[in-house]
Amino acid sequence: MLKSEFLDTELLAITSEVQRLVKQRRSPTLHLDYQEQWDSLQTRVANLLSSLSLKCTKIHEAAAMHILSLVHCVEDTDPLLLANTPFFQESEYFSRERRLLKQYRLSAQTIREEYKAREDELLQKQLALEAAMKEKDDLIARLMNQQPKP
Repeated sequence: MLKSEFLDTELLAITSEVQRLVKQRRSPTLHLDYQEQWDSLQTRVANLLSSLSLKCTKIHEAAAMHILSLVHCVEDTDPLLLANTPFFQESEYFSRERRLLKQYRLSAQTIREEYKAREDELLQKQLALEAAMKEKDDLIARLMNQQPKP
């Protein structure tokens, strides 16, 4: 496998070379070997990617062969017999699922009720604040009307 340090150094070198070539592109005159440098950089990147993909495909192939060997190993062992398993009635198989579903529904319902209660509480507070603000506005308006006019 390609080492991550090797990949890091290669990618950093490629990045710095690309930056250097881009900076050269900004200059008014280009070197004669500018196109050759870009071509060599492209082949270097292509070689790095091809070696990386080759290593990845080899690893993938080895993992697939390992899994295939495990499958064949399992096929060679004695199969599990269903005759040795206990028999449960069909209602017992579905009762746990129904219990869980009922619990989920109840918890969802309680959460909805809590949110509704909280929403109602906040609405009551907002209405109380609005009523208090209206009383204060009315009081201010009455006080403004009772002031003697100069």
